[in-house]
Amino acid sequence: MSWLLFAAALAVVLFVAAVGWHGSQVVFQPPKMLPHTVWPERFGLAYETIRFPATDGVPLAGWVIGAKTPTDRTILMLHGWGDNKGDLLERTFRLAERFNLVLIDHRNHGESGGMLSTIGFLESRDAKAALDWLERSHPAWMGHLGVFGLSMGGALAIWAAAQDARLRCVAVDAPFPSFNRVVARFCKNAFHLPYYPFAWTVLRIISFRLGGDPEPFSPIYHVARISPRPMLFIAGARDRLMPLADVRELYQAAGDPKEMWVVEEASHGKTSTAAGPKYQERLMDFFGRNL
Repeated sequence: MSWLLFAAALAVVLFVAAVGWHGSQVVFQPPKMLPHTVWPERFGLAYETIRFPATDGVPLAGWVIGAKTPTDRTILMLHGWGDNKGDLLERTFRLAERFNLVLIDHRNHGESGGMLSTIGFLESRDAKAALDWLERSHPAWMGHLGVFGLSMGGALAIWAAAQDARLRCVAVDAPFPSFNRVVARFCKNAFHLPYYPFAWTVLRIISFRLGGDPEPFSPIYHVARISPRPMLFIAGARDRLMPLADVRELYQAAGDPKEMWVVEEASHGKTSTAAGPKYQERLMDFFGRNL
């Protein structure tokens, strides 16, 4: 009997470990990677393709799009997990009427290299490298810098602004407060797995494979440092991955000045669709007032 109990316990441990390893792989390799099908020509925008290394050497690709009228007002644009720069441009192309845009594909997305996606931990190196590249290559664009991020990109935008005072204002759509929490929620939503032992094991294996803990890069630990620079938070009322309560938690943790816009009927990543033209108008207004 004791051998049977031991064998059963071992089987459970191995099963949980296998689920944890698979879960970490899902984080590292988004299962529904959006095809890169949108290019600036669709919106009549002239652009330059750029290539530069992240701070750890991963090759990155992106676009720079000059405003219709020359300006030093520039926005760094950061896309979500499983998305790409083309998808983000489709949501925000009108910003190029008044601002220079710098859009990058994060590692393991779009046209960039790299083998792992980490929902912010390694991607923080991509955002820093983009700002460093901009300073070297387009110094005339550095006068008034802002940042916009969607989902994972929103988390990165908060981290980047907390580290870099050159970013004068921040707009984020569906940012998550905590890496650990968003991974656990994804496990629950997509696979119906409880936190213990499954999501907990996924998080331990992620940290082991990365050689570091992604949680300290989470926005909740950095958002208060952005004040007194202005922030805009956008949330979907029906978002199950980054629920309204999570975005409000970040909003409450942020200092002034700040504003929040809740888009009714919007699920995750669908605020621009649900809001229609008002989405880009709201972004134009925010950056117009604060850059």
